Amino acid sequence: MKKNICMPKSKTIHTILIFLTALLCLTGPGAVMSQDIPAAPGACLTTLDKGSVNWSTGMVTVKGEAAPLKDKKKNADTIFGEARADASRNIIELLKQIRISADLPVGTYAADKDIIMAGIEKTAMDARITRQLYSSDGALKLTLETSIYGGFLQLVIPETIRQIPKITPAEPQTDPLDATIDHTGLIIDASDIDFSPVIYPVILDEQGRELYSSAFISREYAVQNGIVTYVCSLKAAMKSKRIGIHPMVLKGLRVGEATPSSIIINMSDTNRLEEAVERHHFLKECRVIIVLAK
Repeated sequence: MKKNICMPKSKTIHTILIFLTALLCLTGPGAVMSQDIPAAPGACLTTLDKGSVNWSTGMVTVKGEAAPLKDKKKNADTIFGEARADASRNIIELLKQIRISADLPVGTYAADKDIIMAGIEKTAMDARITRQLYSSDGALKLTLETSIYGGFLQLVIPETIRQIPKITPAEPQTDPLDATIDHTGLIIDASDIDFSPVIYPVILDEQGRELYSSAFISREYAVQNGIVTYVCSLKAAMKSKRIGIHPMVLKGLRVGEATPSSIIINMSDTNRLEEAVERHHFLKECRVIIVLAK
């Protein structure tokens, strides 16, 4: 894959890195919702050129390696540095391959934005090493891992997704004969349609009206937890804390033709969703899971 890394100008790099450090600290791991779906079974993974994305946990994994040289001046520290640098390059390339929408990869979005490319590079610098393996000749292979939640999503989530003021919940029903229970989240079962995971999916009705999009999402939750979580098992989705104890389950009818990052649901399911007053609360908090085909 052709590299297209836009480095910030030398005069501004120090200021940019200070800003990004503060940004990533504010949206760091401590702010992230518990992502309780394990890597397997039921997790959705996408393998790209340089590694893989686990869409169920938000974790990105790459490998890096360094071969020993015959030059005696090369020591363990040098080999480690080369392997770490290789893994960092790979994680940058992988993050650039992730798609914000079906027709917009992160690399294209960030190509002319110095501060976003600097943020992606800082995400790579902060990634943690999860495995190191030395061969008998001294070569090193290591595994690097980072999360897309927090700082990375702050950089790439569209600016149209903004902070939504606090929503005051409706008064609970007091009629003892009313057995209706408020829904706590939304599951879209798209396992029968060919939908590819993206950072910013949209849910539409059959007339093309937006049912889950930027107008319904509060940015703080989208950044901390992702706009949705993807899993490849309805059973795994039902067990997730993200959507609470009483989720609404709707069926994906088809992928939008004009907007392949969208999932269309039928009118019956649309009515179910719109009749749920509590939807404003759980949609705002991105308590949404999309189930994909295995």
